[in-house]
Amino acid sequence: MPETRRIWPALELRAVSLTDPADADDSVPALLDDYSPVAIEDLAERPPPPGGLWDPTYPPIPEPPPTPLHWRVFFATDVIRKAAAHALGQAFPTLTLVSIDLPDEDWAARSQASLTMIRAGRFIVAPPWDMPAAEVEATVIVIEPSMGFGTGHHATTRLCLRLLSQTDVSDLTVTDVGTGSGVLSMAAALNGARRVTGVDVDPDAIQSAESSARLNTLPDTIVFQVCDFRSSPLAPADLVLANLTGGMLTSSAPALMALVRPGGQLILSGFDHTEVDAVGRAFAGCSEVSRLAEDAWMALQLRAAD
Repeated sequence: MPETRRIWPALELRAVSLTDPADADDSVPALLDDYSPVAIEDLAERPPPPGGLWDPTYPPIPEPPPTPLHWRVFFATDVIRKAAAHALGQAFPTLTLVSIDLPDEDWAARSQASLTMIRAGRFIVAPPWDMPAAEVEATVIVIEPSMGFGTGHHATTRLCLRLLSQTDVSDLTVTDVGTGSGVLSMAAALNGARRVTGVDVDPDAIQSAESSARLNTLPDTIVFQVCDFRSSPLAPADLVLANLTGGMLTSSAPALMALVRPGGQLILSGFDHTEVDAVGRAFAGCSEVSRLAEDAWMALQLRAAD
């Protein structure tokens, strides 16, 4: 029986000019982030630089001129694609949007094949093909790039790892909400957490996390499971990790607060500087322990009331 390839819902986005929609390079990605795209493929054809050919022996080689936005954006479900298309149409009425369904041809793995290791705080996150050459003074986490999020290359993942680096998790219970590739769960387990539970609504993400976990020497204190934290009962933990989106954090704040024990802590990210005040208000019952920023992205470490 032939193998059935998964079909991925996608949107093709095309702008008519460099200036319409205005600030497309910043505003379109910011809106898309609320819908957790699985991957974004740049389809724009780059023309040769002004003046045509150049002498390759004479640096610098000029940069090609910019081109209007033309992306193919992949989503986890058709429902999410439709919601993203509606939001994009409302925010950017001149942007051309076309829905397409594409078979999985390992484009996600190919798109991440050039990833190299990164360092965030006391952690190094590395794909199997770019491991540290010698012993390093860092905790190394091996991640196999796939459909799960959290390879460490997004600023919000790095921010969470940096906050984990300055947090003593020894003998704590930890719940990682929206675990994606499991990188934050593994970071907590490798740093001595007593029990770590990584949860995600996406079975592909959990499969990715379990695959990457097998590449690491982990204690037997970590488990991954498919569940929705908003509706599935989970025992309160000493530390809750939630690298989601600003909208989900604010709307799900009561459910997230129910996951942390009195006096416990939360590490939150997935939002930018325009959303940090709204996230803070949603968790008004907590006190701020720390905050970090990278470019426009933010992360908060909060302590729940006793």
